[in-house]
Amino acid sequence: MKKWTLIGLLMCAFAIAKAQDPMSVLKSIPIEANNLQVDDLGNAYVLRKDNALIKFNEFGDSMANYISIANGDIAVVDVTNPLRVMLYYAEFSKLVLLDRMLAPKNELNLRKLNQLNSNVIATSAEGNLWVYDQFNATLSKLDMELNVMIQGNDLRQQLSELPKPSYLIERDRRVYMADTSLGLLIFDQYGTYLNTLSLIGLHKMQIVGSQIIYQKANQLIAYDFKKFVETQIPIPVLAQSAIVQAAYCRNILYVLYTDRLVLYRLRK
Repeated sequence: MKKWTLIGLLMCAFAIAKAQDPMSVLKSIPIEANNLQVDDLGNAYVLRKDNALIKFNEFGDSMANYISIANGDIAVVDVTNPLRVMLYYAEFSKLVLLDRMLAPKNELNLRKLNQLNSNVIATSAEGNLWVYDQFNATLSKLDMELNVMIQGNDLRQQLSELPKPSYLIERDRRVYMADTSLGLLIFDQYGTYLNTLSLIGLHKMQIVGSQIIYQKANQLIAYDFKKFVETQIPIPVLAQSAIVQAAYCRNILYVLYTDRLVLYRLRK
């Protein structure tokens, strides 16, 4: 089966953006939400304003939902592993793990580690956890028993300004930390700081190979940090609905507007 590279698809989409109707609406779903995540299988996870998490497949069909009012607001939705969705409630330092149908599997309380000031957390490739401790300025890997497996270097010794991260993700033995003021900080598999990419204003992103995909105004940008190539795809603007967030997977552009989720299929 032929496998399209993301940069190729985005370049194709950008090339035809000047043509009439470069993309078609696959499905439009009325919903008011403030967070969108897309896994590697093309499933979309939308966090409604009432704190309910709704899962849609790549065709826009509702698959599952989860809601709990016991732990406050959901700060992080991590769908790195579609079989184990992770929710983080920063106010109570609590993790909730869900299965692929969004049924609860386990809960973890980070208060046991005194990780009371962590506002970002991410799933590692082997199923463990990355946690940034803002007080100690270190990135640590924890196992599912909350034992510290790896503790990175003290960033106070390397950076003139400490990060206040908005997003954390691991891909291909690298950990990426977004900071809207500093840019994108990159760490190795041991939590050691490597370098920073000057992508100022970066809030959330997807990492596919050497490409960082993120939203900037009314565009979705794919930046290849090895080739130093940037590709843009315009996000459709609706007359009476503002763009909240956008993501890309498998030739589908997912756009969360203030009153709906729209799936656009890009033409190849």
